Amino acid sequence: MPSPSSSWLDALPLDFYDQLAHCLSLHGMAAAELLSRPSSEFSHQLHQLTGLEQADVQRLNTIQDHTALLEALRTEPLALYHLLLLGRLTLETSLAVPVLAYVQQQMHIQEEQLMALNTYCLELSGAFLTTLEEHLPAPAGAASLGLHRLQIEEVFAQYIAHIPAPVPPVANLRLSEPQLQMLRLSLLLVHSLPQTADHPFMRAVGQLQNLQPEALEPLLEHLGRAHAQEQLSLTMPELVQLYQGMQVCGMVFVSDIMTRIGLEELFPVLPTDTDPATTEAAPASHRQAVGEMVTGFTRWVQHTFPDAPEIAKAREEVMALADLL
Repeated sequence: MPSPSSSWLDALPLDFYDQLAHCLSLHGMAAAELLSRPSSEFSHQLHQLTGLEQADVQRLNTIQDHTALLEALRTEPLALYHLLLLGRLTLETSLAVPVLAYVQQQMHIQEEQLMALNTYCLELSGAFLTTLEEHLPAPAGAASLGLHRLQIEEVFAQYIAHIPAPVPPVANLRLSEPQLQMLRLSLLLVHSLPQTADHPFMRAVGQLQNLQPEALEPLLEHLGRAHAQEQLSLTMPELVQLYQGMQVCGMVFVSDIMTRIGLEELFPVLPTDTDPATTEAAPASHRQAVGEMVTGFTRWVQHTFPDAPEIAKAREEVMALADLL
């Protein structure tokens, strides 16, 4: 595509990049999030219309000054246009949730400040896209860049309509570091349990759909990003996994399962430099601490969601496990 006339670029103020920096960064992250999603018929259509690849987004996300911005506008203006357009469309949907959460964490800002930043960036990108449509030639096969944009927006709307609705959170927790570590430990332990162990308890755990290794991995990643005393939002499926995972962990710690399946090295009950004088007391103390955390979390879930059928079913499954120890 031939480069646009540089006259309008020369008229841009020297601080234009400074005005656009947050907007470019946010839209770039949103476009990257969109392109990282599983492919579908509609994502394929978006790719055909924009030609935008992850490599293009990564390259354009390296723009860090006015000179680099002008260079991109001279050499690949449509790529930048499509990045801003797809980023803008994404930021107006639930697909932006992980992007905005990351930005809030990195910038250490409150929810109100985040929303204000997002609104400012959307207003700026809207104005800049209009400016680009005034100066850039349309892609091959399109009557105008404006009509090309409408076609992209129509396909994007179809794409969003075919994405399953996100599961809303049912709980927002602020956990201490020990509590957070205990949740992670419980899931890691269940994730590490051998699927083919010759023990009825182990075989029964391996049959629970909520605690399958592949089912646990997204929640492990979620907890891995969490920080103590910061809000941790959990959906009902995640809460069920933690409810069952914590209780399985508690059962393992108070039984001989860890020794029998060889997990004591991964999750040691005693520190390596234990004083012989405290050898008898330490395991009991350690197990008591685990038991208290498991009991506390379990009671909180049951008290908070007394009528939830998902919790009732999870409780029945856990009680059946206890009978196998």
